[in-house]
Amino acid sequence: MGRIQVRRGRRGDLDRIVAIESLAFDADRLSRASLSRYLTAPSAALLVVVADGVVAGYGLIGLRRGGRRASLYSIAVDPAFGRRGLGRALLQACERRARAAGREALTLEVRVDNAAAAALYEQLGYRKFDVVEDYYEDGAAALRMVRTFGPARAMRLAHGGRRARPAPGAAGGG
Repeated sequence: MGRIQVRRGRRGDLDRIVAIESLAFDADRLSRASLSRYLTAPSAALLVVVADGVVAGYGLIGLRRGGRRASLYSIAVDPAFGRRGLGRALLQACERRARAAGREALTLEVRVDNAAAAALYEQLGYRKFDVVEDYYEDGAAALRMVRTFGPARAMRLAHGGRRARPAPGAAGGG
């Protein structure tokens, strides 16, 4: 495999991003107009992975203003570039972008029948926390997964955003 680079998507990448969307998904596709808006939306980050000089995939995260979590809206790699670690590289870049934006976690939804993607997410530290029935256009259910960034933040998220008190006898506890 040649050199890969992950960078912010640009207007000139739009045709490739739309093509990848079409190649990767049979349904529930983002429209060209939506993808175009996400390229410049302050509440989102659309990243692309470039392999061998070609935009080979993209990852899209939502960064709602004031939110503690970022949401992975979509991630896709051109099947012609599959099995080269590009999805992993994109996901890790999305995580870095979420952390850089001050987010404490990244959430995502994945089809329950997409075992390969769910396994990758679990391998990278995501945990399942919900199943949403009838989530996709075709009626398929989605697994909701989350990865928190750091133990203190994970405890706050687990306690509804409040700082958890250490247990008696724990470091700093009473």
